[in-house]
Order: sequence, then structure tokens, then C-alpha cells
Amino acid sequence: MGFITFGEDSPKRNTSESPYKETVIPSKPSITDEKALKEASELLLSKAQEGLAAIEELKGTMEQIAAAAEESAGAAEESLSAVTEIKQNSKFLEKEASEVFEIAQRLEELLDELSNDIEESSVGMKKTADSAVNIAKKSEKLYEASKNITNAVELITKLAKKTSLLALNAAIEAARAKEKGKSFTVMASEIRIMASKANNHAQAIKEIVENIQEKISTIREGIIKVKEEMEEASRYSLQSADKMKQIISYMEQFMRTMDEVISSINRVVNEIQKLHQGSETIAAAAEESASAVAEVTNTVSMQVQAFSQTEDAANMIKQLVYKLNSEERDAVANELATASEQLSSSVEELEKSMEEVVEALEQIEQAAEISKNDASKNAMVAEKSVEYITHSKELVENLKNRLEDIDKEFHEIISLLEDVKKKGENNSKIAQERKNELNYVKSKINSLNNTIRKIELAIVQTAALSINGAVEAIRIGELGEGFSEVSNDIRELATSSEENLDKVVEIIDEVQEENDIISVEINNIILTQERENEKLHRISSELQKNVESINKVKEKVNLFLKSIDEMLTALEQTKIASDQIKEAAELSHKNVSESKEAASIILRIAREMNSAVHGISAFANTLV
Repeated sequence: MGFITFGEDSPKRNTSESPYKETVIPSKPSITDEKALKEASELLLSKAQEGLAAIEELKGTMEQIAAAAEESAGAAEESLSAVTEIKQNSKFLEKEASEVFEIAQRLEELLDELSNDIEESSVGMKKTADSAVNIAKKSEKLYEASKNITNAVELITKLAKKTSLLALNAAIEAARAKEKGKSFTVMASEIRIMASKANNHAQAIKEIVENIQEKISTIREGIIKVKEEMEEASRYSLQSADKMKQIISYMEQFMRTMDEVISSINRVVNEIQKLHQGSETIAAAAEESASAVAEVTNTVSMQVQAFSQTEDAANMIKQLVYKLNSEERDAVANELATASEQLSSSVEELEKSMEEVVEALEQIEQAAEISKNDASKNAMVAEKSVEYITHSKELVENLKNRLEDIDKEFHEIISLLEDVKKKGENNSKIAQERKNELNYVKSKINSLNNTIRKIELAIVQTAALSINGAVEAIRIGELGEGFSEVSNDIRELATSSEENLDKVVEIIDEVQEENDIISVEINNIILTQERENEKLHRISSELQKNVESINKVKEKVNLFLKSIDEMLTALEQTKIASDQIKEAAELSHKNVSESKEAASIILRIAREMNSAVHGISAFANTLV
């Protein structure tokens, strides 16, 4: 708002448009005799004295108003500075809130992805556990098959022992045949040798099978261990997935709350923008008003001197009026005319100056009214801002608590996955050991096949010798009958041994096939576990990385709370300042209104003085 200025260059005031035109200017008195002249001079002096007292009182009041205006301007400027800082902080909060939202959003997306990965990993582990169950069943079957080998070999061993006994009988029969039984003696010896070899090879097979059975038992136990570990790892993974879902649920709540926080902060920013604009208006008005009040105060101070001089002049005119009856009447009349003319000019200037003071006070009064209204609005805006920022604080405290839940669940997931990882690595180790043992079993099966071929050769040779013995027995006739019978028995035993050996070969082929199948399936477990281990390592790495993200969000939320507390304190102080500025504006408005009334009275006095001095001047001119 612009205020009028004082001085020689101030614009001429149009009194017809003055808001004080209702003030009645007394008509110039018609002085017709010296008695009326004396009364007029008495009135002039009285009004001059009254005006001087009033202007001095107004000066004191204006000095108080000026000091208060200066103080209010300083307070308004400080309030504006504080609100400017609050505005910057609110923008900072808005930016930080957006950053927290973005970090949380990325974290939520990652957790959703990792949750799916963990569930897939759990399913994979469950399948591996199921595979381990199948392998355990097959290893049991393999073990039973190996027992059948043992049974068949034991039968071959018995047959070999019987063959050896029959060979002994053959030797006895050869001895009975004497010279003709020499060939029988050789054949019987060879048969015993073959039976002994078959028996020894059978014992070797038995030992190999026992070794294989031991390894199969170890394999089975290891696979059962893998199965149990994988089932437990799968349960841990499912627990991790459930916790991950819980975290995702927390994150969804966090995001919703964060969205509320951002909305609340945006409302705070908007209100603070209004607060800032209002503070700027108040500060500008306060500064301008303080300047105008200072100028009016300065003018009033000068008017005190003017009224004092007017009082002196009025006093002198009064004395001149009382000297008109002296011998120097003509000289006194001339001096009276001159003095009254000069005083008339001064009083007119004084009247004009007071009119400007009244008008300036009117404008200051209007400015005080505006400042009062603006301060009232600012107080309301500050109160609303406090309400919004308090709500934001409650929301952020909820965020902080939710983050603590997320952090706790997060570390529990990491711990569970570490256990799953260890179990996975241990399972890979166990599976690899079992694979090595299966390779060992395979090598022993190859040894079995070599030994089987040796037994087979011994049986074939025994059968051939028995046939030769039967032929030789026929050749020598009656003496070879006993040997013929023994040869037939040996051939039958060889045939039985060969049949049992065929069963052993079949069982060994079955064992070989099952062993190869189990080896492939264990290899699949190893490959699957390696993939799962790699996936778990990646998941753990991602989770470890995002521990930093959670910590960053926690730091930002703590900083957020600190900033909100600072802003809340500043806003509460701003509200108090706004209330104080409002009270000061109300007081200023009241004081200025009273000063305006006082100035109006002084203006009326000046006009009455002007009327009196004009009357005196006019009468004095008639005396010259």
C-alpha cells in the first residue's frame, strides 16, 4: 500500500475529496470593534495553546506507534525468514519422501521377484527329496539283488564242494581199475583243481558282493540323509517364502502409508506456500507501514515546533491588540496587520500539514487492518500446517515401526536361507560322495564279471572232463562203470553250476542297470542342487545388498522424523509469532485509529485558529 509523503513537493490535496470533509471549518468571524478583536486574540491564543498540548501528546503517541511499528516490522521479517526456512525444509521433506517411496517401491518389486525364486527353489528341493526317496527305494532293491547274487554264489560253492568230493570218488574208482584207471586218476585230479578254482572264485565273488552291499548300504543311508536334508531345506525355503510374503505385505502397507505421508507433506507444502505468501505480504506491509509511521511521527514532531511558534505569535498578537489604545496606535495597527498576515500564512500551512497527517493516518489505519487480517489468516494457516505436519509425524512413526518389523523379518529370512544354503552345499557333497561310491560299485561289478568268466571257464572245463571220463569209462568196460557214474554226477553238478551262474549273470546285469540308473539320478540331484545353490547364493546376495537399502530407508525415516520435529517446532513458533503479529496489528490499528481522531481534533483546532487569525487580520487592515 502506498502512503502520502510530506514536504514541499507533496501533491496539493483536493479538500473536496478528503475523507475529513465532514469537519466543519468555522466561518470567518466578523470583528467590528476592538472588544471583539480582543476576544478573537484571546481565542487564537487559547486554541494555539490547546493545539500545542494536543500535538505534543500526539507526538508521544506517534513515537510509541513508530517504535511498535518498527518492532512489528522486525518481527514480521523474522517470521518471514523462519517461514522461508520452513518452506525450504518442506521442499526437502517432499523430495526425501519421494526418494523413500522410490527406494521402497524398488525393494518391493525385488522382494516379489525373490519370493517367487524362493518358492521355485522350495519346489525344486521337494522334487529332489522325492527323487532321493526313489533312489533310496532303488538302492534297497539293489541291495536285495546283491543278496540274490550271494545266494546263487553260495549254491555254486556247494556244487563246487560236491564236485570236489565226486572227483575224490573218481580217484578211488581209478585206483580200483589199477593200470586201466590211470587216465581216470589224471581226470579226477583236474576236476578237483577246477572245483577248487570255482570255489575260490566263488569266495572272491562273495567278498566282492559283500563289499558292494556295504557300499550300497552307505549309498542308501547317504541318500536318505539327502532326502531328509532336502525336505528340511524345502521347509526352510517355504518358511522364507512365507516370511517374504509377510514382508511384501508389510511393504504394501508401508507404500500405502508412504503415499499418505507424501499427500500430507504436499498439503503441508501448499499450506506453507500460503503461509510464506502471507508472511511476505505482512513483512512488506509492516516495513512500509513502519516507514510511513516514522514519516508521520517526524512530521508531527515538526508540527510541535510549529504550534509552539504559533503560540508565541498568538501571544504577541494578543499583546498588540491590547496596545491599540496607546499613543502608538498607528504603528501598533501596522505591526498587528503584518503579524496577523504572517500568522495567517503559517496557520494555513499548519492546517494543510495536519490534513496530510490525518490522511496518512487513515492509510496507516487501513494498512493495520489489512495486516491484522493477514496475520489472522497466517495464524490459521500455521495452525492447519501444524495439524498436517503432526499427522505426517504420526504416519512416519508408523513407518518406522513397520520398518523395524521388515528389518527383523528380513534378517530372519537371510538366516533361514543361510541354513538352506549350508544344507544344499552339504547335500551336494553327500550326493557327490554317493556318486563316487556308485562308480566304485560299477568297478566292482566289472570285477564280478571277470570272476564270473573264470568260474564259467572252470565249469566248462569240469563238464568237458566229466564227458571225457564217461567216454573213457565206456572204453574200459566193466571196470569203468563206477567212474562213468561219477562222471555223470559231475556233469550234472557242472550243469547246475552253469545254470546258477547264468542266474548270477542276470542278477549282475540287473544290478549294473540299476546302478547306472541310480548314478544318473544322483547326478541329476547334483546338477539340480548346484543350480539351486547358485540361485540361493544369488538370492542371499540380493538380500544382503538390500539390507543396505532397508538401512538407508531407516536412516532417511529417522532424518525425516527429525526434520518433521524441527518443522513442527518452527511452525508452532510461527503460529505464536502470527498470533503476536495479529495482536500487535490489532493494537496498532487501535492506536492509529485513536491517533487519527486526535489528529482530526488538532486539524479542527488549526482550522479554528485559521478562522480567528483571518478575522484579526481583516480588522487590523481596517485600522491601517
